[in-house]
Amino acid sequence: MPLYNFKRRFGDLIRTGHKCQTIRSRGKRPPPKPGQIAHCYTGLRTQDVCWLGEFPITSVEPISISAAARIVSMSAGNRWRELDSAEVVHLARADGFTSVADFFAFFSDEHGGTFSGYLIKWCLRDFSTGE
Repeated sequence: MPLYNFKRRFGDLIRTGHKCQTIRSRGKRPPPKPGQIAHCYTGLRTQDVCWLGEFPITSVEPISISAAARIVSMSAGNRWRELDSAEVVHLARADGFTSVADFFAFFSDEHGGTFSGYLIKWCLRDFSTGE
């Protein structure tokens, strides 16, 4: 069961559907699979826990980020390719950042400048109606 804790700044964006993805580092567990449900929260393991929603995962793609070099690479089959500047802008905005500079600053501060992990996307779904 994929369980994700988000910084508060992303909470409203997820709840309203403006952020339908997360970038997560490789960990001890295998990455999630499309079709699994992402359980999203802020403040996990605190008294301020807030449930943001449960969303079906639609894709999981390997991603590499070099904040210092301002390069984002993604796996396309057996090959890696660098995203062009327009693709990086789209990625940063879709991930809840107001600018590419903010996106790279976040990864520099949080991950020391280099990052390897997964871009996990989900779709909005109203579980009460099954849509």
